Amino acid sequence: MLQKRKELKKCLKSLDELQKELSKRKTHKKLMCYMDKLNQLQSEVDKRQGPRDGRFPIGESLKLPHLIKCPQYTIRFADLDNCGRELVEDALNARCNAYAPYSNFKVGAAFRTKCGRVFTGCNVENVAFTPGCCAERTALVKGISEGFKCYNAGAVVAFHESGYSTPCGVCRQFIQEFAKSDIPIYVAQAPELSTKLPAFDDDDEVLVTSIYNLLPHSFTTFTDKK
Repeated sequence: MLQKRKELKKCLKSLDELQKELSKRKTHKKLMCYMDKLNQLQSEVDKRQGPRDGRFPIGESLKLPHLIKCPQYTIRFADLDNCGRELVEDALNARCNAYAPYSNFKVGAAFRTKCGRVFTGCNVENVAFTPGCCAERTALVKGISEGFKCYNAGAVVAFHESGYSTPCGVCRQFIQEFAKSDIPIYVAQAPELSTKLPAFDDDDEVLVTSIYNLLPHSFTTFTDKK
């Protein structure tokens, strides 16, 4: 009988410890729940009060379009997809026809329409400078004049010792006019060779950017286009 009482007392003690542990866990769970609510309230208060320096992230503005951008990266020429490789090579070939006797800065461009047709262009200079035309606009104007007003990819090739030659501001605005959404823009450094048939090496680096990244706050918004 005495042995059974000891066992009962031991069981009651274990039960009491379990109840205390369970109570602690419930208390901890309630505490975590209250902390989550407190953090949510604090976040809401911070949003209403705004940052201390008065500067809000652009992503929170309701007066700016928050458009989905294509990723930006660099890649070996050999690792480009078929679309990018074809456009870069077409732009390089178009560069051979550039008329740049004053700056000697030759540029080639190529743009692909939604149906897959590619239009190329080169820069054309003029002694008065202002009447000249960039390679990007030359290519697009060729396509537009034939009835193609929507493009899904483009490429620009030029040679500059310090790096890439991206489209100028005017061309960026011009490209956006004929893009229904963000489109990739392949930018490559042309090989400066004396051969008549220039070509890229497999290890040549190509910048893959996009028109949204090149001109994030354009004059015309894509939501206005139909």
